[in-house]
Amino acid sequence: MKLFVWDFHGVLEKDNDLAVLDISNRVLEQAGYAERFSEENNREFYGLKWFQYFERILPGLTNAQHMELQAACFKFAEENLNILAKHIKPSDHSLKVLKVLHESGHDQIILSNTRPHDLLWFVNSVGIKEYFPDKKIIGVNAHQKYGSKKDALKEYLKNNLFEQVIIIGDSQSDMELKDVAGGVTYFYTHPHIVPSNDAKADHVITDLRRLLHEA
Repeated sequence: MKLFVWDFHGVLEKDNDLAVLDISNRVLEQAGYAERFSEENNREFYGLKWFQYFERILPGLTNAQHMELQAACFKFAEENLNILAKHIKPSDHSLKVLKVLHESGHDQIILSNTRPHDLLWFVNSVGIKEYFPDKKIIGVNAHQKYGSKKDALKEYLKNNLFEQVIIIGDSQSDMELKDVAGGVTYFYTHPHIVPSNDAKADHVITDLRRLLHEA
């Protein structure tokens, strides 16, 4: 049996970046700032943590102020789930690939730098919950159970043996999970996003169906 380690945002879902843009600009307006993120900013900052978006558009603020804006975005999102639901969708071919891997008897987990209760909502919202029991949906938050994805994966592997580990993500930190798990890495980007030339991965893909041969 193989283990498939999935990142969530940017891999199993698409268009969350549109929700980030929408919510960020609403929070900026509520906070009294004249600055707004453009669609170009949103593409440029893709993959950063939310407070880092504000670092770039409001460089004169303190780190505490950037974190306050991030917290305001989380709060706004929680109170306005309809905005998230309006934007977020399962990524192309993700439902088919997850189904094939599930039916092949392989293990699959989600590791995401997302607060655990938020991650569960996201997984439900894109219709993939049937493939991931709660214990296999692992939200990583430095102030909660796990401090990093590496820590979470180490813990998961303690009591589970696999013939191979397959890691699918959209950031270099995802690819570095190979340091603790070995296996094969797939750096995924949506078809409309130019793949990174710096990706240190075994494979760089823009179509999740490339994973079907691993089933």
